[in-house]
Amino acid sequence: MKAVIPVAGTGSRLRPFTLTMPKALVPVAGKPILGHILDKVVALDIQDVILIISPAGDAIKSYVEQYDLNVQYVVQQEALGIGHAVFQCRSLLDDEPILIILGDTIYPSDFSYLRDGLTTSAVGVKSLDGDLRRFGIVEVEKGRVTRLVEKPEHPQSNLVVAGVYYLNEPMRLIDCLDTMIRKTQTTRHEYQLTDALQMMIDQGITLTTFTVNEWHDCGTPDRLLEANRRLLDLKEDGGIGEIPGSVLIPPVAIAPDARIEASVIGPYVSISSHASVDRAVIRESIIGQEAHLKNCNLVGSIIGPHAVVSGQVKQIYVGTSSEMYI
Repeated sequence: MKAVIPVAGTGSRLRPFTLTMPKALVPVAGKPILGHILDKVVALDIQDVILIISPAGDAIKSYVEQYDLNVQYVVQQEALGIGHAVFQCRSLLDDEPILIILGDTIYPSDFSYLRDGLTTSAVGVKSLDGDLRRFGIVEVEKGRVTRLVEKPEHPQSNLVVAGVYYLNEPMRLIDCLDTMIRKTQTTRHEYQLTDALQMMIDQGITLTTFTVNEWHDCGTPDRLLEANRRLLDLKEDGGIGEIPGSVLIPPVAIAPDARIEASVIGPYVSISSHASVDRAVIRESIIGQEAHLKNCNLVGSIIGPHAVVSGQVKQIYVGTSSEMYI
């Protein structure tokens, strides 16, 4: 089985952090989003990975080098949707099953049952309540998917697409994507993966579901912080011990080479490599690599890499290399 991971998205809803870094490399609970995804791939004993990157994807290549995986890269020149991204992989696919995992989503769920494959193509789903209009919706009858709709105004089911797909005949998907692209068949100006899967269903191909108990879409600052809290809760140790002169309130994730002086850190704080924090109180926040914070009182904040923040601020989102003095 191969893993196909689209990571070419611009992350417009995460600006200013994604102005200078790919969305997949935004840190959450001690490592980039992509790191959490690749850890899941490794746990499934998958060795072959296809990453769909943007033309500015060199940073992703550099990060992935630390993994002992057989990685192939495909460049998506235009951001035309997930379906279009997967179609760019067509020359690298064959009859071998694939697992498509969206590159901006973290999955604490156990996928071990996928290790040996499924008997049919299937889409990961979860039953949710509330306003479901921002999700892809799955309608099921007698165990088989009958309809997939991307972000409908009036959802007819409470089963939502969780962003992970298993295809045991990937070339059938590619054929449908090819048809869509030749006919310029788009939804909301993009080639949707759900539309291609619906075309497969209309052709009589069986599509079933599997349950994804938990996932975190990291597409907005609020959801990013929510994912950070949840993943830190799942950490076995909840912290890193003690730092002389400072107080740690678990759970936290602090890089070993971060410098913390006379500060109170936690709960739910992630501090990246080579960051420095001096005389600050920080909780429920994400601090990027080589960021410098001094005399701050922060809660619910995201500080980008190389940013400098000094002064009594409460909640801020600061992009890469920005400076803020109050």
